[in-house]
Parts: sequence; structure tokens; C-alpha cells
Amino acid sequence: MRNGPLKNAEREFLKLDLDISDFVALLAPFVDDRPTTLLELRGALLGESMAREVRDRVWRRLIVDARDREEWMVAALGLAMPALKASAKDLCKGLDPRAAEEVEEEILAGFVAALRQADTDWHRLAWTLRCRAHRSGLRARKEALAQPVPVADLRTTVLTPTGNPDMVLQAAVHQGVISPEEADVIGRTRLEGVSLTSLARERGEAYWRMAKRRSRAERRLADAVRSRRVSARALTLSVA
Repeated sequence: MRNGPLKNAEREFLKLDLDISDFVALLAPFVDDRPTTLLELRGALLGESMAREVRDRVWRRLIVDARDREEWMVAALGLAMPALKASAKDLCKGLDPRAAEEVEEEILAGFVAALRQADTDWHRLAWTLRCRAHRSGLRARKEALAQPVPVADLRTTVLTPTGNPDMVLQAAVHQGVISPEEADVIGRTRLEGVSLTSLARERGEAYWRMAKRRSRAERRLADAVRSRRVSARALTLSVA
């Protein structure tokens, strides 16, 4: 199964352990079972019986928090993920894997931009953010369909079995495929298990900016590995 930007964002969302008590307080009069996790909060917000006015109260608070802290921006993406996935399913039809990734990236970027610009007095906030994210993805789809030459299939894993993964990353840097900083981000998040959210916070960088840079670097790396331009053996020979 393709490991695209939306799936990566969902993975980061599931790693979060944030205090949702303020959101629970907003929901408490309207739910039988109070959510205890972000995932349960998402389920409550998606419930058919949840009034639009209550959803808007939660999203107003969420928007304020997301503008202040990257962890809450990741939480906002996760809470909106079912809607974003529905947009992606529609917009990625008929596209090759790389173009689909670019569409997903633009959906996420569009959502983040919309959240930062949204007026919290608006009604149907979650729907409005979803629509703006969808429009961003639609622009990317149109650009992809306008390309005269299909781009390569990226179904292969970024770090295919061409040698030790660390050495593959070193070889990619040596060949100029990715930068040393990009290699470090890939290594720490993919090989060492550090969450992208934690790394972005550690470096004082916006989560989405780092996620987008990593995604693009991984696509270049996948192309280079698949074409055999990069391998651990190539690095060994070049420094011998």
C-alpha cells in the first residue's frame, strides 16, 4: 500500500499525546461518553448527532491552538483526516503514484494555509477548511494532468535493499541526490523512529515544511535507488 503524505500525517497524529480536556469540556453536555484521546475526539466530532454549532466551538478552539503550537496543527490535520482522505480519493483517480503524492501534499498545504487564514467567526469551519484544501489539491491535479510525459511509478520503497540504509543515505548525499540535512531527517525519522513532529519542534521548524521537504527528498532518493545511481556499493567504490 502506498505510503503517501496523508498516511504519514495520520501516523504523526496517532503518535500525539495531548491534553484534550478543554475540548472534552466543550463536548461534555452533548455526548454520552467523553473522549479520552484525540482519536476518540475525532470520532465524537464525526458523529451524526453532533450539532454543527458544537463542532464549530471545538474547531474555533482548535484553530487558536494550532496557530500557536505545531503539535496542535498536526492534531488539526488528524481530526480533519477523514475529509482530507475523501478529497484525495476523488482527486487522485487516474494519477500515477508521484502525481498522487503531489496532490496529497497540496491538500495538506492547502488545509494548513486555510487554517492560518480562517476567521474563527465563520460557520461550518471544518467544512470550509476541507473545501479550501480540496481546491488546492484540484489545482495540483490539473497541473499533473497537463504534464505531457507521465512521471515514474514510486511503488518501490524509498530505501530498497541495495545495501545498508545508512550507507545508501550517505551515497545519496555523495551523489548530490539529497542534502546532508535531508539525509539526517530521513535517517532519524525513518530509521531511528523519531517522530517528525518531535524533530520539527527540536529544530524550530514548522511540521508541514519539514514533512514536505522530506517527501520530496524521498522521491528523489527513490528514483536514484531504482535507477541504480545510488547504492551502498557505489559509495564503497567511490571512497575506496
